[in-house]
Amino acid sequence: MIRALTFDIGGTLADGGLDKKAFAKKAIGYLCELGYDVGTRAYRRALDEAMRVLRHVRASGREMDFYAFYSRVLEGLSIEPSREILDGLLNLYFDCFAYAVKPGVRKVLRALSGRFELGVISNAISPWPRRFLELEGLDRYFSTVVISGEVGWRKPHKRIFEIALFKLGVRPEEAVHIGNSPEEDVLGAKSVGMRAILVAWEGMPDSLEVEPDLILSSISELPEALDELAEGQLP
Repeated sequence: MIRALTFDIGGTLADGGLDKKAFAKKAIGYLCELGYDVGTRAYRRALDEAMRVLRHVRASGREMDFYAFYSRVLEGLSIEPSREILDGLLNLYFDCFAYAVKPGVRKVLRALSGRFELGVISNAISPWPRRFLELEGLDRYFSTVVISGEVGWRKPHKRIFEIALFKLGVRPEEAVHIGNSPEEDVLGAKSVGMRAILVAWEGMPDSLEVEPDLILSSISELPEALDELAEGQLP
């Protein structure tokens, strides 16, 4: 019996992303306003070094949060990290995100929220997924939001899925994960015994390393697909 559904956000429930160039420009301007002499090249060097550390952390399935990552950036600029400075950077970071809810998502969530417990499992160093859900009025549908930067584990590591399952109060076989990444979403979900539904995108390869239980061309197909899955019409 399916009792819970977990969703990825980026590419699944919403399209968009961080305007990295705009954020870098705003971050440099902000630090200069605070009295620090920060140039574009110095900022880029500090960011690249922080990214090197982040890649090393992520290689083991772990994750850094926004404050840890940008503390590294500030230290690379010889700036003592403080909560006040980091909070200011986080606000600028939020300002440079542009995301739009994908067509059909609101209708699907309304239909499913009365039938299943819904949760989010998102890879993000910042709490932007939670902010996005709140701004779009989608938070009402989700009882659990698990963000990699908050729990310290990143998809496809099974630990982030286990945390979500624990919070939802369900066993792996009682949950289905929906996402658009064959590795992060399908492989990750199946590693803990969940079923996985992949939302296709243009240019998706014909052959996947791990096969999802079902591939959808649109999130709008999800309610009907879950009915078939529950009735055992799908593997």
